Amino acid sequence: MTEEDLNDIYRKIEQLRQMMIQTADQLGLNHPKVLCYSRKIDDLYNMIFRIKNTHA
Repeated sequence: MTEEDLNDIYRKIEQLRQMMIQTADQLGLNHPKVLCYSRKIDDLYNMIFRIKNTHA
């Protein structure tokens, strides 16, 4: 995985974070959509963690 690929993942995380914040403002923190965004963000961070650990 290249540095550009990692940057794409970070950009996707930021997009999801913004969508999660907007959704939470509209529907509340415990709404299933908010929790779904949070889970997707966690999955992407875990992917980055695994990638960095396999290349360390």
